[in-house]
Amino acid sequence: MTPAHRRLATLVATINQKPSFRGAPSMSMPSTRPLRASFCSATKVVAAPGMQVKVEYTGTLQDGTPAGRVFDTSEGKEPLVFTVGGGKIIAGFDEGVIGMSVGESKELRMEPAKAYGEVDPRGIQEVPLDKLPEGCEIGAELQTGDGGRAVVTKIIGDTATVDMNHPLAGKILNFSIKLVGCEQAPIVEIKTITEGDGKTFPKQGDRLTMHYTGSLASNGEKFDSSVDRGEPFEFQIGVGQVIQGWDEGVMKMSVGQKATLHIPSAMGYGQQGAGGKIPPNADLVFEVELIKIGD
Repeated sequence: MTPAHRRLATLVATINQKPSFRGAPSMSMPSTRPLRASFCSATKVVAAPGMQVKVEYTGTLQDGTPAGRVFDTSEGKEPLVFTVGGGKIIAGFDEGVIGMSVGESKELRMEPAKAYGEVDPRGIQEVPLDKLPEGCEIGAELQTGDGGRAVVTKIIGDTATVDMNHPLAGKILNFSIKLVGCEQAPIVEIKTITEGDGKTFPKQGDRLTMHYTGSLASNGEKFDSSVDRGEPFEFQIGVGQVIQGWDEGVMKMSVGQKATLHIPSAMGYGQQGAGGKIPPNADLVFEVELIKIGD
């Protein structure tokens, strides 16, 4: 069974939505550029691996028109925020900001190898229509089990064709970018209570079963606990179902491990807080136990 078939086997519906390119630069392969020490000087802040940056951008396709066709822009929205070298952004974008200082603008041109790759014929598959969510139509966007996406491109009789290639695969991209913020990236601190097996670690898209107790770092006040409810928490990791601090911290745990995660506000609920129990800008502490990977 190919990886594409395995992803199709676990499709989860998000139907009747057209592909959205908001945040397109962040849906990508990790950069392979070697990490270098991040730094700040007394006169300016420079983007380097390990720094969290804020970038305003406009992306256009290299399609032969004088200005190119805009496929995404941060204009009128919040800047794109990411950690340089963190593997959450396309390689050309990630590498392109390195060495920039706050306030600097730059033009980037990216071949497919540094963007979303070439179109892979293996990513275009025919599947029985009854294997897809009820009501699927041409243009419906689906989510795969590993957090990817697929679009229904054709339906003939009881067979559907789905394309798991990124909408920008095979395209040459141009970006006009401006670095508007740069600071040391927040990190999740992990302290092991009980060792796990040391060899079975989660990967993006895995379904995990965990126990947890969450409390405020400021005063130790507990705000939620699956232990108290007597029911483990199940979720899919690496696809945005949980806060960023969980997605990053739990990925480093092995089955059976029990640990505390100290999660800074920026990787938790940020300025909004949550549920009336978590105030704005609150750092969080979770005691977590990774019970099982998989169904």
